[in-house]
Amino acid sequence: MPLPPWKKVLVVDLGFLGDTVHSIPAIRAIAQTGARVDVMTTPVGADLLGLVPEVNRCWIIPLRKPSPPPWKNLGTLLAIRKERYDAAISFAGSDRNLFCTGWSGARERVAHLTGRNAWPSNWRLTRTISRRDRGQPVFEQRLSVLRDLGWEGANPGWAWAIPKEDEAWAKRQVSSPFLHLSISAASSPLNEWPLDAWSDVLHRVWEKAPETRVVVTGSGSRREIARQADLLSLAQDGRVQNFFDPLPMARFAALLRASQLHVGLDSGVLHLAMALGKPTVSLFRESVGRPGWEPRGAAHQIILRSCECAEAGQQKCSGGRALCLSRISPDEVARLVSESLNSTRTSG
Repeated sequence: MPLPPWKKVLVVDLGFLGDTVHSIPAIRAIAQTGARVDVMTTPVGADLLGLVPEVNRCWIIPLRKPSPPPWKNLGTLLAIRKERYDAAISFAGSDRNLFCTGWSGARERVAHLTGRNAWPSNWRLTRTISRRDRGQPVFEQRLSVLRDLGWEGANPGWAWAIPKEDEAWAKRQVSSPFLHLSISAASSPLNEWPLDAWSDVLHRVWEKAPETRVVVTGSGSRREIARQADLLSLAQDGRVQNFFDPLPMARFAALLRASQLHVGLDSGVLHLAMALGKPTVSLFRESVGRPGWEPRGAAHQIILRSCECAEAGQQKCSGGRALCLSRISPDEVARLVSESLNSTRTSG
């Protein structure tokens, strides 16, 4: 049984970078049925979806921490209602996503329920999809929502339309080979690793591969700029190149794709690197939903530590420093980075 014969579909995807990355295969699957697909998303999501040819239009909802209440975006919702979509679908069941799906004015309003939701957010939905298996990759969970609606296709994966001028720009910035390093996590400082440990890793990697350059990027926030500057001071090495200002997504994706390896944390950048086909080395603390977010396959190396905060259901760490991640040794990370770099260069 195929999907219903929808002509115009709105995907409600009000999350941050990693959420949007994992929604793209499902968005492409809907578009490949012949439907026009618009996406209600955040500014960073719209920037990323500008690289996805199947997306017709983005409705942008500014989000921050803390984000404004959903009713603050009623003007956008009213404009969306005038479009008379055949269907609105949310793959992630936050109250905000469910509220916007239910009030979209679409004929069919479908949402994947992923948590405990307040009753007003469910009120105007015409169909709900039960929680998926959280052991599956998040993008597979979202494709399985479509399967419950009748879709029978194969995973279309990711396809990127990165402008040639941005790819040319990326090649001019750094002499190869280089690895991309992401040291900050916008979602939570408790996903971060100590800066002195990152510096130690770089010096250990340079002992075996002195030609390796390191590119560090961030969001441009004061906090992330300070962390990048501190790492530069700790490393004391000209092979580290910082991009302090936030890059447009096309340039950022081109730079990431030009790298040999992405190294970093449990963050949206990791998911984008995975979707761009780059090998990765990443640091994770254990959590309930962690299996769905970790990259899979031989090209992806993960260092995982159990987390007392997650196990207890409450935060025990103080000062914004994750004790579980601080127990990861620089030697362990440097070994995996060196092995991944060597494997990449050998296969290339």
